Amino acid sequence: MKSIGIIANLTKDGAARIVAEVSNWLQSRGISALITEDCAAVSDSRNCTVADKESILFQSDCVVVFGGDGTLLNMAHLPGAETVPILAVNLGSLGFLTEVTLDELYPALEKLLEGDFQLDERMMLQATLRKKAGGKIEAQRVALNDAVVSKEPFSRIITLETYVDGEYSATYEADGLIVATPSGSTAYSLSAGGPIIHPSLNAFVLTPLCPHTLAMRPHVISAESRISVVVRSDHCNIALTTDRQESFDMCPDSIVEIEKAPETIKLIRSCKTSYYEVLRTKLKWGGNRNG
Repeated sequence: MKSIGIIANLTKDGAARIVAEVSNWLQSRGISALITEDCAAVSDSRNCTVADKESILFQSDCVVVFGGDGTLLNMAHLPGAETVPILAVNLGSLGFLTEVTLDELYPALEKLLEGDFQLDERMMLQATLRKKAGGKIEAQRVALNDAVVSKEPFSRIITLETYVDGEYSATYEADGLIVATPSGSTAYSLSAGGPIIHPSLNAFVLTPLCPHTLAMRPHVISAESRISVVVRSDHCNIALTTDRQESFDMCPDSIVEIEKAPETIKLIRSCKTSYYEVLRTKLKWGGNRNG
């Protein structure tokens, strides 16, 4: 490791102080620290290279992200995010993706400099929006967690027709539909009643939002499938959102095609915490191993 980038959500308590401490710690070990301009403006870090986020991603051998899952999701949408290993450190309250704690930070950094770390490669999805089937592409985005088609506040219930690999699947009368990756299965989809999917599985979960029938349930399909969601409502006030980061308007006959993205995100795994320990801790699963 010759250079490590640092990206932080400065609205989190203590973030500026931690950025300064870590950047100075890295430089004391001969590692070049790259930080964003906003971090440089508020932290007492010396002799750091200041760059924008995109440049940091392309110039660093690794990037340390301080914040919550939202901070990581924001970074995952930047060009080059798929090219560099990411050490995601949780400064928030939940943090399924940012699983490394502050207590683990320096041991994790020591192992990182020694090359003693494991990567958790997470699949992403790609959502392509068209005004109608076969029409020109209006927007195309990758997402780590999910793509969501939903009605806007105070709008009427919407009708969404879905196809899997060109075969008609179902029509949802609902507030919307979530198409989530395994990483996203513990996010919005979980809140809407969807199942938890292990990150190693190659799958999507389709989770309806407040469906107007009890028969509509979340279901899991192969991530090698291509999903098409067609708006059959006669009104607009419908939006496609990706990772809750960007939003695009949809109208009658708009179609979003969702498939596995060619890119992946490479997260450096916690040296102490297993996936199931994260679930037990974050979801407050009880139980006694000996009882």
